[in-house]
Amino acid sequence: MKENEDTVKILTLEREHETVLPLIRKAFEEAEISMHFHSKFDTAYDGIFINQKGLGDIYVFNKDRKRAEDILNDILPDYGSDISSQ
Repeated sequence: MKENEDTVKILTLEREHETVLPLIRKAFEEAEISMHFHSKFDTAYDGIFINQKGLGDIYVFNKDRKRAEDILNDILPDYGSDISSQ
């Protein structure tokens, strides 16, 4: 999956949620939701901007957005409060 007009960003994963990325991938796989994780780690700067910009963004197809958001609500308790800022 590549970022394009058919995909939407549903989450900017913060550093403190780094450990749940495998869980999110597995949950999406089980729900048959394709996802793309765009890392914001920059090797030239050894990741110093991750604290400001987040670890990376999760993209899904627009048709899967609602199901993906429901899964994220189950995994990340504070996710629902972040939806309006996406």
